[in-house]
Amino acid sequence: MFPRRVLSRVVSSCQRSFGSKAEYDRIVQLRQKYMSPSLRTFEAYDTPLVLERASMQYMWDSDGNKLIDLLGQNLCVSVGHCHPKVVKRATEQINKLSHCTTMYYHKESAELAKEIIDKIPAHPSGEDWVIHFVATGSEAVDLAIQMARTYTGRSETIALNKAYHGLHGYAAAVTAIGKATQPAYSAMFTGVRHVDSNDLQALENYIKFGTGGQVACMLIEPLQGYGGIFPLQDGYMRGAFEMVQSAGGVTIADEVQTGYGRCGESFWGFQMANNNVIPDMITMAKGMGNGCGVIGAVACRRSIADAFSKKMFFNTYGANPVACAAARGVLQVIEEEKITENCRKQGELFNKRLTKLCKDLPQVYREIRGKGLFQGLEVYGKTQELSGKNAFELHRRLLPSGVVVGRGSAAGNVFRVQPPMCIEEKDVNYVCDKLEEVGRKWAQEQKQ
Repeated sequence: MFPRRVLSRVVSSCQRSFGSKAEYDRIVQLRQKYMSPSLRTFEAYDTPLVLERASMQYMWDSDGNKLIDLLGQNLCVSVGHCHPKVVKRATEQINKLSHCTTMYYHKESAELAKEIIDKIPAHPSGEDWVIHFVATGSEAVDLAIQMARTYTGRSETIALNKAYHGLHGYAAAVTAIGKATQPAYSAMFTGVRHVDSNDLQALENYIKFGTGGQVACMLIEPLQGYGGIFPLQDGYMRGAFEMVQSAGGVTIADEVQTGYGRCGESFWGFQMANNNVIPDMITMAKGMGNGCGVIGAVACRRSIADAFSKKMFFNTYGANPVACAAARGVLQVIEEEKITENCRKQGELFNKRLTKLCKDLPQVYREIRGKGLFQGLEVYGKTQELSGKNAFELHRRLLPSGVVVGRGSAAGNVFRVQPPMCIEEKDVNYVCDKLEEVGRKWAQEQKQ
């Protein structure tokens, strides 16, 4: 499946052997000279991987090596790299009108808003849902918090420890992962409090004694993502949201990563059986544009949007026609190609094989967590620091086998099993075979 020559490449500080080494070096030098050093805080490998093209679940690097994308480019690629139906819609639109500000009306954004709302269950209040389009997930979370605070007239904002909601504005303030926390946000965005997940008593105590019984909002990822892929206990999300609503607060489901069927059980994560709740607001982004359209959105009860409409507010690239056209293509593919069912099916296979792998190689892999194509494989280590180092070494060793895997959690010790949702059974088995092969070899080396 993958070229034999890829096996000669060790992704480390060793000498690389590219057919077009001069061009590879030129690209690396350009990035390192002209792009900000802050980008290096979030690089995958110590020797840069230069990507050239992609199709569905596969990518090719600058040396022509074929790779399985087990991360979906940070989940931005949902239904497949360069999916022809999504590309067709985006291309047709860009040839007609590439952008118009939200001061003007356009078919693609209006149709997309309706199609998304058709996917949202009716709210118990009986209120209509409305959509505000933005460009990114961070922007969606930032806007949702602003809207909730304006609607309630309060500032107390609650999120969970290990939560990841983004790295810009209020989204950064409610993110609770040590290495992602910027000190400036603590001073800039006050009124934010983090509580432990799955502990309703702690939440009740905070609302009762820490807020005077009044809350602006609470955000929850229906299945915690970058923080380490931690599922919520049955009933926690429902119980937490009921407490917040009783305190007059707005409930926000952050579906930037878990939405659009990725968890394999329902279109939205808040609909999963262990959650079974309907929030007041929903944030979404990443895979909704399949990487072809840079787009995010906030869905909310109309009264919340009405309260926010007293002052002028808009997003420069919100509701961009090309992005909206691509997002409509994604919804079309999800329906026509039974994407949610594929997430369930391939997720079950991943879980079955990786559960066995954890039992067979407990000195390498500790645990598999999550649902559908939103799972995390934790790497073993006597300490969190060692676990992170082990994960970094193993993920480097997987690359020559043609597997690109991302790492999550504050320690970077969890492999993220979140590929494009079109991944097939043969790919799942190949990935699991390589995880076993690389893991066994590494374990043997540790004994020597």
